[in-house]
Amino acid sequence: MRTTRIMAILLVGLLFALTACVNPPTTPTSKPSPPPQLVTTDASQFVLAVSDFKPGWTQLKSESVTKQGAQSAYYSYFFQGTFYPPVVQNTVAIYPSIDSAKQVYLGEKPQNVSLEYPKIGDECFINPAVDINKLLVFRKSNVVVWIWLQQAPFDDIKPYAKIVEDKIR
Repeated sequence: MRTTRIMAILLVGLLFALTACVNPPTTPTSKPSPPPQLVTTDASQFVLAVSDFKPGWTQLKSESVTKQGAQSAYYSYFFQGTFYPPVVQNTVAIYPSIDSAKQVYLGEKPQNVSLEYPKIGDECFINPAVDINKLLVFRKSNVVVWIWLQQAPFDDIKPYAKIVEDKIR
């Protein structure tokens, strides 16, 4: 009886082994994800425009600027009102590679400061250290974006960043 049981167990084990040899388990073959596309459009196409703001905002500047290593960079400056007005400044820079954009982004992160990390772009931080001046920096692919919100302690900087992020997509 005991021998019969052992033989049955061995036979079942042998059948499993043979089945595995004849029909090896299949694993889904995953295709490697395509490399992210580099942005090649001029940076001027991605900065905030006066049409991105509520009525009452004025654009003071909009010009090409130089950012070290960038293929193109563009800056815009907006304000609302006249007496210590809220200000939004925006710079967008297009770099030749994702790695170079990552280096620039990481170089912008301050040390020893409590940062917020909203879900904007591939990487993002807000330096909320000063209530009336906020800096948000994000990277999406090979693009680095800076947005400064000044003199506006109750305004949220994230909607401005989302507008720029949507333009990059």
